[in-house]
Amino acid sequence: MPHHEKIALSGVIEHVFAHRFTLLADGRPYLADLGPKGAEAFALAPGLAVTLEGEQRPSEIKVLHITRKGGKRVEIEHKKPHHGPAHRAGKHADADPAAALDAVRQAGWEASGDPQRHPRHFEVLARQDGSEWMELHVDFSGDIYKQRPAAAHKWNVK
Repeated sequence: MPHHEKIALSGVIEHVFAHRFTLLADGRPYLADLGPKGAEAFALAPGLAVTLEGEQRPSEIKVLHITRKGGKRVEIEHKKPHHGPAHRAGKHADADPAAALDAVRQAGWEASGDPQRHPRHFEVLARQDGSEWMELHVDFSGDIYKQRPAAAHKWNVK
């Protein structure tokens, strides 16, 4: 998980977009995010003077604490989403390279070498009837959803 730099700012809320808002601080606008639960705990309004602390992300500041001028500090908790076993790696943790090769062979392709595992698919070097080598993208359910000429530098083919 990437490390995000902590930032503290004081300024005035300019615009509110549900649980996100722009803060004008030191003459510069910043996009900040309270999260849905944070917006319930702290009422955002344009023109409100606030001080906040948070994590600087590439696109916004994830607010961890926010205080209205003269008010008390409100802690904002950003819970990580809970994804069940069907989400990404859980769903595909036991993806089988042999199944990808079998799908390629059943589609009439001659595979060469081992499939290369990627987060959402396998890449297989294959060809049909002695034609040029192709790179096939095979999802974990066995569907070939992309094919393109094999790059010589990647697959060591001529």
